[in-house]
Amino acid sequence: MVNSIRQTVRGIVFTNRHLARLYYFLSFSRPVLPQWVGADYYREKSSWGLQPERCPCDLELVEYLQKHNIQDQTIFHFGTGSHHILGLANQKFSQPNEIIGITASAPEHQEYIRLSLKDRLLFKYYKVLCTDIYTLTDRSLPMLDVISLFHLGEFYMPEEAPFLHHNEESLLGMFLSKLNPNGKILFYTKSIGWGHAQPIIESFVKQGKMHKIEEYKNLLVYAKCSLN
Repeated sequence: MVNSIRQTVRGIVFTNRHLARLYYFLSFSRPVLPQWVGADYYREKSSWGLQPERCPCDLELVEYLQKHNIQDQTIFHFGTGSHHILGLANQKFSQPNEIIGITASAPEHQEYIRLSLKDRLLFKYYKVLCTDIYTLTDRSLPMLDVISLFHLGEFYMPEEAPFLHHNEESLLGMFLSKLNPNGKILFYTKSIGWGHAQPIIESFVKQGKMHKIEEYKNLLVYAKCSLN
């Protein structure tokens, strides 16, 4: 009964952005998706700490890099979190990777600045952009060896289209075009947006643009087909 009431209340709250913002304000919590609160509020207030029990994707990526001894490569990482665990763990490699991270969250980027000023070696191999990933173009990026698109399907908002270059499908296509031969592109099957991301990924596979090469825990790993 109590759970049913909670679900009903949440259903009402999260279909009204003003109520959703009030909820986050009163509960001293951070918004999870921009669709609930609007893009501007999300960019200003959102921040995701390290929560392995709820979202282990970045820890699993670190493990995957360690398992395959992936070093001295160029990596793009979608969604840094305020923990920046990927950048911090990368420093422990004998040949650190060059990592480009991206976050649309101002607090997460501010934490990156704080951590980097505390340890300037973090700046050396780990660069974090504070912008909307859908604003990137192929001219914004170098060629890449590893791409993590763990949050594909989560953040695109049609109302933001005038300010963007991509939707979900074209974003994946653009990143695939930046993947080096023998490169890997990874997805996270437990993401909030997996229901949106999975059909897009499957359509790219059916079109012969990429193929799955392995799984690691909750991660799916794909490679670009040779003709692409």
